[in-house]
Amino acid sequence: MLAISASIDAGVVAALGLDGPDAEPIAGGRVSKVWRAYRDGAPVAVRQSPPFRRLPEVAYECDLLVTLAKVGAPVAAILAGPTLVDGSIWVAFSWVDGAHPVVPVHNPASYGRLLAELHDHTTAPVTQLGQRPGWGRLDEFLTLPRPGGGTMAEVLPDFAQAFGTAGAWLRQMAEDVHGRLTAAAIESFPQVVAHGDFAPGQVLMREDSVGAVLDWDFAHQDLRLADVAIAASMARPTVARAAEFVRGYFDVAGTDIGDLDLLADLRRAFHLTNLGNYLCARFAHGADITPQVKMLTERLEREQWWGPTLVAAAHEAAGTRSTHANPPSSPPVTRASSDLEVAHALADRAAVVAQHYFERGVTTQTKADASPVTEADRAVEQLLRDALAELRPDDGVLGEEFGGDGTADRIWILDPIDGTGAFARGEPHWRIQIALDSGGEIVVAIVDAPALDVRWWAATGTGTHERVVGGPDQRLRVSETASIDDALVAAHPWPVGRRLPAGIRQPAPTPLPLVELIRGELDAYLVQCCHTWDHAPWILLVQEAGGSFTDHSGGTAPDQRGGLYSNGRIHHELLGGLTPPLTPRETVQ
Repeated sequence: MLAISASIDAGVVAALGLDGPDAEPIAGGRVSKVWRAYRDGAPVAVRQSPPFRRLPEVAYECDLLVTLAKVGAPVAAILAGPTLVDGSIWVAFSWVDGAHPVVPVHNPASYGRLLAELHDHTTAPVTQLGQRPGWGRLDEFLTLPRPGGGTMAEVLPDFAQAFGTAGAWLRQMAEDVHGRLTAAAIESFPQVVAHGDFAPGQVLMREDSVGAVLDWDFAHQDLRLADVAIAASMARPTVARAAEFVRGYFDVAGTDIGDLDLLADLRRAFHLTNLGNYLCARFAHGADITPQVKMLTERLEREQWWGPTLVAAAHEAAGTRSTHANPPSSPPVTRASSDLEVAHALADRAAVVAQHYFERGVTTQTKADASPVTEADRAVEQLLRDALAELRPDDGVLGEEFGGDGTADRIWILDPIDGTGAFARGEPHWRIQIALDSGGEIVVAIVDAPALDVRWWAATGTGTHERVVGGPDQRLRVSETASIDDALVAAHPWPVGRRLPAGIRQPAPTPLPLVELIRGELDAYLVQCCHTWDHAPWILLVQEAGGSFTDHSGGTAPDQRGGLYSNGRIHHELLGGLTPPLTPRETVQ
């Protein structure tokens, strides 16, 4: 959210008939800014449009709000405007006593009921409300004619070239979404006129309930299902909170809203349609649209994780599919929650998104270091970073896809999809890995395997635990093998096994040797590969299960390309038997 000033320009004061320039900033972002000001001694909400909106377009939408208000829809009355001042369009709305909701909102269900009421109110006057010229169906957004000539499909190759990585990513997403929506039976879905693209800063509240919508973006004749997707704009929800929103909608509108699995694509298609309507024509005529491309890219990065979350929430709310993540009885996780509670919440959210991509299938690309990456890797890491920015804003983050961020003593270490190759091949042995390093020590660790329905976790002093969906939590312990003569020791990659003592037993390669170690099925694991995020959570999981870890420099750091994990009983004997031997450094107390 951008900071906005506590005063309004004199030209706006005159145009809207305000009492003066003094105003209380309420909400500011790339799309709009909102103030509380006064007109004839009474409070009003003053809204400023972004520079790329045009006066005829906003005037049409304000007329639509007037029409909706006449039939009792919960929209704020327009008191003055729209008017153009210094390149921005301004409108003064009636004020509702109370405040704009906090983010995330306390009552998601009230948002759902609000949207359903808007849809209900627009059913009768639908013929009066008209249609903004040039607006089309979401499944046709790539091929519709654009103002100024041409289609989005024709512009995209030049667009991708002009904007490099961002342009290529947007082009690929546009083509993928267009293909999925074109293949679906979109024409069978119910349609309405009111479009609920409102965010928390655009809704006035009274006693934690919706009092009025302060928005002019209700003019898109579109799919009711797409409206549900777009209106669920409570920031950073869990599945349970998103399900509250959808249940609120269902309470008023019923559950017959179409194919719930299309929610994620419809939400992306809305933003991509805006790319076509607002940007492509300007880009084709040589206008600088860099700020809008940046804004759109940021939104779509969020939609990559929020869309799948909403799909899962809608199924949960409709009772058509259950999810083991975020059970409705779970209290919301806040900044006051423990680090372990935060880590579980992160894993819950990430599991929903990762499983969505796993079931749908992904295309693998190759990074500069020759390792594979998919859109799921980036979407899950973006989700985790967004959640940490909300829940642990003072902590640093180190992730596989987006690198390091921050220099705090506390660093969250993220591997969004460990085992990307297996993930892309449709094999279930991939994991979401989360660890917290505090002052150089791993203090919280979670490894979640959504496709296997298993999670492992530990916090300092609490032991290592395993949860299999449908069963009780179990405390795990390493084996009690006390001699390397009786030990079963795995090694990776296979040449590393040559360092083990002669005659030691080695098992056949398995997908998850460290899981076998903390379950007591394997006695040790020698590994020499990979990165900080690959090892960080396992160090604590092994230690809290009663085992030991020594990295290749003799310490216990996760950034030394692995080391020796063991049950602890054979640790020093095995270290001494390696070729060459490895001597642990003394720990300074």
